[in-house]
Amino acid sequence: MICNGTTPIKIKTLHGPFEFRLQRFIDREYPSLPHRTYFDLTDQFQEDYVSDRLKEFSAYYSNRLSYIDVSDLIERVTGFRQLSDQKIHHVVVEKAQALSQACVAQVEETLSKTSGSVINIDPDVDIYDPESREILIFEDAIQVRGQKENRIRKQSVIKEEVPEKSAPKKTSAVSSDVILFENKDGDLEYLTAPIDRQGKAIIPVADILKSRVIEDYGKEEKPLPIIAITDGAKIIREHLWAVFGITVLIILDWYHLGKKIRDLMSMIALNKDEKNQHLKFMFYHLWRGDVVTVLNYLVEQVQPKNAEKHLELINYLEKHQHEIIDYRSRQIAGKPIGSGSIEKGCDQVIGRRQKKKGMSWRPAGSRSLGILKVIELNNEWDSVWFPQEAANDPSNLRLVSNA
Repeated sequence: MICNGTTPIKIKTLHGPFEFRLQRFIDREYPSLPHRTYFDLTDQFQEDYVSDRLKEFSAYYSNRLSYIDVSDLIERVTGFRQLSDQKIHHVVVEKAQALSQACVAQVEETLSKTSGSVINIDPDVDIYDPESREILIFEDAIQVRGQKENRIRKQSVIKEEVPEKSAPKKTSAVSSDVILFENKDGDLEYLTAPIDRQGKAIIPVADILKSRVIEDYGKEEKPLPIIAITDGAKIIREHLWAVFGITVLIILDWYHLGKKIRDLMSMIALNKDEKNQHLKFMFYHLWRGDVVTVLNYLVEQVQPKNAEKHLELINYLEKHQHEIIDYRSRQIAGKPIGSGSIEKGCDQVIGRRQKKKGMSWRPAGSRSLGILKVIELNNEWDSVWFPQEAANDPSNLRLVSNA
């Protein structure tokens, strides 16, 4: 390689931009080939001339402020208008893409080594014993408002044939799955699905959960005391089946059980007094796990205003009968009876930033921010942004290898 002049460039950093003359090189033996720069040879600034620290700063505050506000914050901190809101959005999506690819590689490697093997589950966990070991799993989904098609078209294409006007379509929501998994250190770890550039999940979130269970507990000889605390969503049970191959012990969240009964009884009871009377009786027995008594009461004692909703409540309790436990005894044992952790988790991952008045999202933008927030909540932020600096920390070994 021989020198072939320089190119003036401007590198943007957290301390402001500075001018730099970039050395060019050409191949002595093949001078007709395109020139290469010093950054090409040293694998630096492959996409643009923005420092990693400035990108990290932008991504961190993107989960706290709007992209425009982050752009303003950078100007206030550095004294220069360095990154536009579109550029900051690009930084977020590109980092989420890199993390998604690393996640997929890790999951595929783990599952390929254990192909055909079944996770051994303990079906006889004493959920009322204060000393009984449990590995907790929570799962939920959260939705945000999706962007309208015409808004996307205006942003992405300027010169485009305008289609004929048609009836406005309802804006579809963007949904994200979030799982809380109790890892081998006893911490609740956040999991969400990796995405492609359109924001679609590359692999199911169930595969990620299975991979993490194998990584942390795959070498244990004793059956695993897995306990899932969820609402009544069918998809969650399908995910658990996909991971474990058998029905794990599921506890129906007390809050969702109560809300479901209150909502239906508002349409079943003849009046407010009867509703309160019915609820008092039902909650007393359900709190103690006595579903049979409640079912008999509904059939024999409740005169419904709405027969369809009455039957719906009976079917709901029958369907989840084996998931309704003695909540009173479990609470006395000091163990969780609700999925409040995942409710709060969904709000931290998605809701707090994205469910504000007037906001709408594309799948890639919403889920990219969610992926970055999961990394932050799992205390992996520095490890995935600056792996070389974290390489000497033994606690970050797995994170560095995944980054």
